[in-house]
Amino acid sequence: MIEIHIKHQIFTSSGNRILEVNEQIEAGSMVHVSGDSGIGKTVFFKIMAGLLAPDFGVIKMNDRTILDTSSRIFLPPQKRNISLMFQNYALFPHMTVRQNIAFAQKETDPKKIDYLLDTFNLGNFEHVFPSKLSGGQQQRIALARALVQNAEIVLLDEPLSAVDPLMRKVMMDEIVSSKDEGSTVLITSHNEEELNGVLCEKLIIE
Repeated sequence: MIEIHIKHQIFTSSGNRILEVNEQIEAGSMVHVSGDSGIGKTVFFKIMAGLLAPDFGVIKMNDRTILDTSSRIFLPPQKRNISLMFQNYALFPHMTVRQNIAFAQKETDPKKIDYLLDTFNLGNFEHVFPSKLSGGQQQRIALARALVQNAEIVLLDEPLSAVDPLMRKVMMDEIVSSKDEGSTVLITSHNEEELNGVLCEKLIIE
C-alpha cells in the first residue's frame, strides 16, 4: 500500500492555491491522475519523486517512510525507487539515445535496453543525440528511460501526447506490462481515449 498525504502552496500566474492530496493506492495498480490544467499534477509528481519538498507531507511505500516533514525525513530521489517521465522529456543533450536510457539503470541491463530500443523503433538511432530527433522520438526515449528502471513506482506525465496512434498503442502496452511486472503506475493524460481499455483507478486533483 502507498500512503500519500501532502499539502503544498503553488504560485501560479492566475493566483496562489493549495495542492492537497490524501490517498491510499494499492501497490501494483495503475492510477490515472486527473485534474484541470495547471492544477498541480506535475508538482505532485515532483514531490513524489523527491525533486520538491512540500510544505507538509507524509509518503509511505509499503510501510517504508520516504517523506515525513514533521520528522524531517526526506529520502533523496536516488533512494526512493521511483522513476519519473517529465512532460518536457528532460533528456541529457550530451548523451546519445542509448546513453540516456542506460543512465537510469542502477545496474546496466543491455538486454532490457535493446528490447525497449527495438519495441519503440529507436534501434537505428541509439547512437544519435536527442537534438537530432523529432519530438515523438524524444518522447519514446523518455518513456523507455522511465520503464527501464523497473522502479517500484513509475510516474508518467503525459507520456503519449506526441506519437501516432500505432506507436501510442505499443507504448501503452509497455506501460501496462510494467504494472503487470509489479510497478505501481501513476499517469497523467489530457486524452481520455489513451486509457480506454486499461483498468485504472482515478486520483482527481481539485
